[in-house]
Amino acid sequence: MTVFNMAIPSVPTAALRGLIPLAMLTVLSMAGALLVYILWLSPAEQHRASAEETYHAAKQAQAALQGSRTQQARARAAQQQLDLVRQALPSQEEFTPLAMALTELGKHEHVAIPGMGYDVKKGEGDQPAKATIAFRASGDYASVYRFIHRVETVAPYVVIESLDVAREHQSTGSSAARIVVTIRVATYLRQGAPAVKSL
Repeated sequence: MTVFNMAIPSVPTAALRGLIPLAMLTVLSMAGALLVYILWLSPAEQHRASAEETYHAAKQAQAALQGSRTQQARARAAQQQLDLVRQALPSQEEFTPLAMALTELGKHEHVAIPGMGYDVKKGEGDQPAKATIAFRASGDYASVYRFIHRVETVAPYVVIESLDVAREHQSTGSSAARIVVTIRVATYLRQGAPAVKSL
């Protein structure tokens, strides 16, 4: 077994003195790098983090604003559609001819309408007024059926609110079965129309 004795060479003092400027340069470089990190990189990272937070907040605000704009556009479209429907509703002046048109329609379909009652309930605020016409119509089944069908399909914004059917008392000489229908039709009148008194 051989043991090698290796002697650690000693560094001459003159060489050590030559390394001192290099060591000082290394220490100054590390201090400068640390100073650059503390004074420049760390605030830059904080600034970047702050900018990212601001960006995400702005992005969320933009999404909320876009949702609000979409909702406002839908609300405007609904309001325009409602305004169109309100403008299409009959006025007070058109309500009276509606009753006459129902009477004429009854005559055309061979349905007798002896009289009518009117009622208008004023709407609250800017709501339209609800107007109803109540009457009795009599005739044979087919004529009354055609009359009711025409009322439902021809007159816009007029609905049959109630309908009661009964068999008419017949005289002995009558061959066709006649019926009597009590009908109440309803519509809405544009705002600003004067009220009609109930009859």
